Formats: sequence, structure tokens, C-alpha cells
Amino acid sequence: MALLAGTIILTDLRLLGFGLRRLTAAGLADYLAPWTRAGLAVILVTGPVMFSSDVPRYVANPAFRVKMAFVLVALVSHFTLHRKAIITGKGRIAAIFSILLWSCLVLGGRAIADFDI
Repeated sequence: MALLAGTIILTDLRLLGFGLRRLTAAGLADYLAPWTRAGLAVILVTGPVMFSSDVPRYVANPAFRVKMAFVLVALVSHFTLHRKAIITGKGRIAAIFSILLWSCLVLGGRAIADFDI
């Protein structure tokens, strides 16, 4: 999760004008793309394996359901709004929205242990 969300948030921060000023947001996204794809691949492989280890527990957990909603919204947003914002270099609202989504997703993952029934 850190690899995927971390690379996306770094790109968002660049889109907002923070750090790595020698690269454009699109250039940074291209540079980090292999790491972002690796993070997504790891999550797509390990997530279902972890879920299958205790399906009733996760299905009954409200934090898990909220996290899955954030996963869906974050991925759709990343491949639509976020990508367009990076290409144009204009998208402060998309960058802020992306940072909020990925932060909520990480916090939702941490909350799963706190909401066990």
C-alpha cells in the first residue's frame, strides 16, 4: 500500500507545486510509473489472498467495507480525473481529492483491526 499510495501522493504533491521542481507532474508520474504499477500488482495479488484467509471476519467488518469503497473510488479517480490532471498539469482539486482518497484508504486499512466483531 505504501508503494502505490506513496508514489501517487508524491505526484499529487508535485501537481500542487511542492518538491521536485526540476520535473513536471507528468515527468514525475512517468518516472514513478514502474513503482506505482508494482505497488498495484502487489496489492491485487496479496489483497484477495488476505481476504480469503478469513472471509466472514472481513465481510462483517464495517471498516473493511468502507475501505473497499475507497479502493473503488480511488482507482476510478486515479485512472480518470487524476490522469487527466497530470497530463494537463492543471488539477489542484484533483490532486487534493486524490491525496484525501488514498489517505482515507490507508486509514481504513488500519481501522480494520479496530472494528473486529
